Amino acid sequence: MTILVLISLALAVVGVVLMSRRELPESISGMVFGLPVHKRWLWSAWLVAVAMTVMVPLMDALGDAAWLGWLTVVGLAGAAVTPIINSDTLRLHDVFGVSAGVLSQFCVACLCPWWLLTWLLWLPLLAGAMAAMNDAKDPPCLLGGHGVLAAELTCAVTLFAALLI
Repeated sequence: MTILVLISLALAVVGVVLMSRRELPESISGMVFGLPVHKRWLWSAWLVAVAMTVMVPLMDALGDAAWLGWLTVVGLAGAAVTPIINSDTLRLHDVFGVSAGVLSQFCVACLCPWWLLTWLLWLPLLAGAMAAMNDAKDPPCLLGGHGVLAAELTCAVTLFAALLI
């Protein structure tokens, strides 16, 4: 099972590096919406491959709570295919993406809850952003507009770490 987790992790990292086009996207989804419509299937296939390779080890590790893993993978797959099906609105894509992120953290809580402490790294960033908002008329974007990317990466890191520990 560890091999599948490592394959999924390798797919995720290589995909982000190859598709980010040497610039840091605002989110993982920002990569797909920067592609021409006729090339979005490649991003979708990549994300489905990441989800499918992590599905079996995730469900195996969760045991009785395997349904959480299944719902997480459904959320990832839904986020993967919605840019192909409907490129006009991001609403359904966002619903799938947010649900996958939240559900992945429930999986982490079942597997290795101390990895959730990773989210504490956000507190200094939030405190700094709140202080800056009080001093400025134009509030700054958390992490320079890359807050969603940081949250997505935190979800991925905690999930992969919980599966590998």
